[in-house]
Amino acid sequence: MKQRILTALVALPLVLLLLFSPVFGVVAAVMLASAMGFYEYCKAVKLWDNKLLCGVGFLPVLLIPLCSWMHIGTVQALLYLYALILFVILLIHHKTVTWNHLALLILGIIYIPYFLSHIIYIRDMELGGFYIWLVFIGAFITDTCAYFVGCGMGKTKLCPTISPKKTVAGAVGGIVGCGIAFLLFGMIANLCFAGVLGGAQFSFVKLFVCGLLCAVVSEIGDLVASVLKRQFAIKDFGSLLPGHGGILDRCDSIILVAPVLFVFLQQVGVLV
Repeated sequence: MKQRILTALVALPLVLLLLFSPVFGVVAAVMLASAMGFYEYCKAVKLWDNKLLCGVGFLPVLLIPLCSWMHIGTVQALLYLYALILFVILLIHHKTVTWNHLALLILGIIYIPYFLSHIIYIRDMELGGFYIWLVFIGAFITDTCAYFVGCGMGKTKLCPTISPKKTVAGAVGGIVGCGIAFLLFGMIANLCFAGVLGGAQFSFVKLFVCGLLCAVVSEIGDLVASVLKRQFAIKDFGSLLPGHGGILDRCDSIILVAPVLFVFLQQVGVLV
């Protein structure tokens, strides 16, 4: 716990720097996190032995964060070209590259750079400077509340074969805690930034529902990462962050929170 707290204190200024950064700073941060996370993923699923395939896998890590500024026709053409490149590699190296390798690679591209790029899409929205905070509140508050409620009240195991330490009480505590945190965020924003919001206000009902939804997918993201580590017999994705593991160990919740928040903001919204 001491190691986790010290690492969190070191990482906090970096997170705050990201939250206050303009869009290009967020793009750079997402690219870096995606590249590091994709490397950890390739090592975890045993793809790293095929350097050519992994090298080609890093191309979309750099391109996907930029797709929101590309014409849809350009994106479709790049997708087709990329699939064609993978198929050519499969044909040339069919003795060492299998269809399963391609499936693992493509899933990793969707799982890491594509999902993480939704942080950029959120920041690029009108009032994105407010919305981007909800990504990290949704992930970190859920994790923190789940941990402390689980330690204090948790008895019934949530998924003992996947993550033995997680409890039903912890899961519920994380969901409720995140919903309350979203409400507090809305209250502070309405009170202190009314001028910036331009007459609009955050809806407490919509924020609370959004918080509950983000908390659920945050916990799903955490469990999915646990399944992946169990199936490939690793303890952590990396050792970059002492007490936390690698980039993927810390971002496993953010990876799923960012897309669902983006969709909620687009389809429902949190303003009145």
